Amino acid sequence: MYDLIPPSMQAQFNLINKSNQSIKLSILIGQKKPKENSLKKYTYNKICIFKYSLVIKNSQYLLNIYPENSNETHFAKVISGSFIYDYCIKLSITHISINANNKNILDPIVFGFLKKDFIYSVYKKNSQIKKYKTNFKLSKNYLSLLNSINFLKELVSEPSNIIYPVSFANRTKTKVDKKNVITQILDKKKITKIGLNCLLAVSQGSKREPAVMEFIKKNNKKNVDILFVGKGVCFDSGGISIKPSGGMEDMKWDMAGAAVTVSIIKYLSEINTNFSYAGIVGLVENMPSGSAYKPGDIIKSYKGINVEVLNTDAEGRLVLADIITYGCEKYKPKVVIDFATLTGAIMVALGQHYAGLFSNDNTLADILYQSGQDTNEKVWRMPLHDDFDKELNSPFVDLKNIGAGRYGGSVTAAQFLQRFVPKDTKWAHLDIAGTTWKNAGDIMNNKGSTGFGLTLIADFISKYFKN
Repeated sequence: MYDLIPPSMQAQFNLINKSNQSIKLSILIGQKKPKENSLKKYTYNKICIFKYSLVIKNSQYLLNIYPENSNETHFAKVISGSFIYDYCIKLSITHISINANNKNILDPIVFGFLKKDFIYSVYKKNSQIKKYKTNFKLSKNYLSLLNSINFLKELVSEPSNIIYPVSFANRTKTKVDKKNVITQILDKKKITKIGLNCLLAVSQGSKREPAVMEFIKKNNKKNVDILFVGKGVCFDSGGISIKPSGGMEDMKWDMAGAAVTVSIIKYLSEINTNFSYAGIVGLVENMPSGSAYKPGDIIKSYKGINVEVLNTDAEGRLVLADIITYGCEKYKPKVVIDFATLTGAIMVALGQHYAGLFSNDNTLADILYQSGQDTNEKVWRMPLHDDFDKELNSPFVDLKNIGAGRYGGSVTAAQFLQRFVPKDTKWAHLDIAGTTWKNAGDIMNNKGSTGFGLTLIADFISKYFKN
């Protein structure tokens, strides 16, 4: 999956903000294991990932970690880095030394530490996004993955007065390696000429103009192997079907699907790949105004399907419908994976620990599921069925943008998207509404944006394309 050869067998970290006292922690990884009864177990989901001991010796803390040999997944390799970071915060450690006798061990541990040591607090006075500094050089692939995750977290964390469709596009275009990927930005005039009417309808209530970003690997084959698609609603008020005020500030990250997509492209542009790929994101704001689209409006989609809007807060599927159709027509992908903070209903079903996975292909779904388990960016397959699809039918128009009643909202949203996927194209839809942001953080991330989706796909491509 990654280049695992680190440049040294020791990594040192120092606290950035000077402390009145010096507290040192020395960590030894994988040394000779002592008697079992002297060790504590670090378990996750009732599985022992590693065993460890913590003692004070020569006026410093000494932490010994003994990984379980049976755990070779990405999660098992990097979680000890997150564990070390948490211990350092708990004990107010100022100087850290991590030592390993195996070059394949140190890099993922440092990656896990640095991934956890990131919080996008740039608007807080005297705050820093990292607590520790290091001169350790991560291997190329781990460094690209880490930087892409941090960029993803940055995009999702920025407020909507800073990140809106045009600024999103301008910030992103500087991050993708131009030597390997061609980037194109479509403005409102071009979008209108193409006929992405559903996307335009969502955008028309905002003074911020929409944008579409396209990415394509250079020297690609005629039909790309995989197309990544992202919903980029940079702020979602709900439009005329306005949301309650409580928690509406969270809707700055309703563009997380687009952020995942562009971060995947950034990562892929920096590593060697044996497959062709493209990406497309639709960037809009959904706002109420005198020019906003309204319940009861009928919009002719890019595919030619007439869609009746019954709820303007079901806007993400309209954006995705047009860019999925357009992206598939232009790039003719064998596989499509879309990312969207699409429904609150998926959080009712799965909480914040799993993303919803919908797919028309069992092999694709199985590999995504396994990658979710191996990276701890977990996904759970949800049903697709004609019984749900029929709820979108109408006697007056080709398609409604919501189903009947309050139940099964995440499924009918996925069924809506499936109407715009070409018949013989393998497709997976990831509803990441519950996993994108966690106020308290989680086991591998600090507070705020989780960066969910990128590590999942990094692992997925290594399995699916044997990269």
